[in-house]
Amino acid sequence: MGGFPDITGFTLDEAIKRCKKLGFEVDIFITRPDKEVSGGKLRVVRFKVVSEKKGVLTVVFENTKKGGKSKDGIQNN
Repeated sequence: MGGFPDITGFTLDEAIKRCKKLGFEVDIFITRPDKEVSGGKLRVVRFKVVSEKKGVLTVVFENTKKGGKSKDGIQNN
């Protein structure tokens, strides 16, 4: 891990907690979908170190209506 937060895929709240625990100050960059996504959690897709103990979190809205598998094991899209 090298002292850098390994937080890709975490919710924004959990990622911020982990960064603070390691002494990192973070800025947050939120990408917006081209159409509304309701109920989706913010998830971290990137952590970029910009200086010692400072980074930028890139987060996206999780689309809970896509992906996953149905009862019969077929991919839903």
